[in-house]
Amino acid sequence: MPRALFRSLAVGLFLVALSGGIAPAVAAVGLTVTTPYPSVSVQPGATLTMTVTVSVRQPARVGLSVAGLPQGWRAQLTGGGNEIHAVYVRPGSPVDVTLTVEVPKAARGTRNLAVIGSAGGEQSRLALQLDVASSAGGSAALASDYPSLQGSADQDFKFNLTLSNDTPQQLTYGMQAQGPSGWTVSVQPSGEANAASVTVDAHGTQRLEVTATAPSDATAGQYPISVAVASGQYQATADLTAIVTGKVQMQFSTPDQRLNTTANAGSVSDLQVVVLNNGTTPLRNVTLSGSGPSEWKVTFEPATVDLVAPNDSATATAHITPSNSAVAGDYSVSLSARADGADESMDIRVTVETPPIWGLLGIGLIVATLAGMVWVFRRFGRR
Repeated sequence: MPRALFRSLAVGLFLVALSGGIAPAVAAVGLTVTTPYPSVSVQPGATLTMTVTVSVRQPARVGLSVAGLPQGWRAQLTGGGNEIHAVYVRPGSPVDVTLTVEVPKAARGTRNLAVIGSAGGEQSRLALQLDVASSAGGSAALASDYPSLQGSADQDFKFNLTLSNDTPQQLTYGMQAQGPSGWTVSVQPSGEANAASVTVDAHGTQRLEVTATAPSDATAGQYPISVAVASGQYQATADLTAIVTGKVQMQFSTPDQRLNTTANAGSVSDLQVVVLNNGTTPLRNVTLSGSGPSEWKVTFEPATVDLVAPNDSATATAHITPSNSAVAGDYSVSLSARADGADESMDIRVTVETPPIWGLLGIGLIVATLAGMVWVFRRFGRR
């Protein structure tokens, strides 16, 4: 080829290149699909979850798929709460997706599968190795710090449990708690209200809280509470006991709820009182006492009541004696009832009245005066 022609061809190619006739090389996406745990152990019938990270050097839409899945196995990729098939990734901002694999109960041995990412003609293959145990190994267990708690019916019983996942994989356990009829029982992970399940790492533990509330009318006694957790074939139970000592509650009043009476100075006035047991445990050693103004006397018959059963009552008579010097008017007398674990009192308004004898004496004095005046007028009126 003549030199002049060669030079002309070279110049032409150069000009074409400058004008954009030859496309520049496409920048590589730099796609990688990774996970920190590419080889894991899994139990037959379990569901395995792992995090897969997708990163790039150039912005790209990355398609994702799972390859090599054995027959009968199921897998899906999720992100943002949805099943996904692709992600958009920017440099320096890797995207995490979750791979979930359902292992059949009959699966055994080692299984190899892969998560494949594709973008811009590039492909990244993440190889995974799942070692399925030849038999269902490991176990779950529940242990309680204090399996029996004691308290009154008006307080909550709070138990602390430890859930142990002695398996080579992370498991999510459903939780249930049950108590006697009328009881309210709940179980949740420590610090997590209203959670219905808990996830425990392989060979890890998780603290659980069980709260049991007795009905208001629960009587003293022992009440069984059962807690169960389950994740597939792994199950564990714990038996707890709430010992109710009973609720002490006493009402002290009069039969008609009236808190007033009348009395005469120096004379005994009787007032009926009632001790009512509104609690769930017997009232024991009920002592009745009272006090009034200076030189007043207050006694009870009987002064003590040995036992008042739940929903039962006992009556007594308060003997109230005002002082001999008490003048007519209203006075306050305090009556009280004390039992083991209970203390109630009430104030009674006592109206002191003028004794009838003084009225009779007054009438007699008036009659005598009138009679005297009649006698005087008759004797001296004629003069």
